[in-house]
Amino acid sequence: MSVSKPIRRKPILLALLVGLCGNATLATLSVSQLAFSVFPIIALALAAHMLYQEYLSSPMEGDTPLCTLLAFLIGVFGYSAFLRTQFPEMGTNFLSVMISLVLVIWLALKMGVAARPVVKEDVKS
Repeated sequence: MSVSKPIRRKPILLALLVGLCGNATLATLSVSQLAFSVFPIIALALAAHMLYQEYLSSPMEGDTPLCTLLAFLIGVFGYSAFLRTQFPEMGTNFLSVMISLVLVIWLALKMGVAARPVVKEDVKS
């Protein structure tokens, strides 16, 4: 049996923030219903810088790169669903919500949050 390396949570949270802020920046610059704000741009720059520094400080081993990609996509699709909920004239948010839910379930399974408990049987001889 191979011992799997633990998945670090800091790069996963930073990737989620980069996804949220990246989509918020694009929405701020391209959606006419939203008022322009410089804060998503600043937050994107800071979160991307912190994620890069985290990448330089320690290597991403095991399933950490896949989990960070999943968290980034959850941030992107989650903000898209939130934005379409606020402004229904932009279109339906069904696809964004379904993709976000599937990605959240996949991330929970990969990180072991939603793993089934292993039943240990006592063998008496």
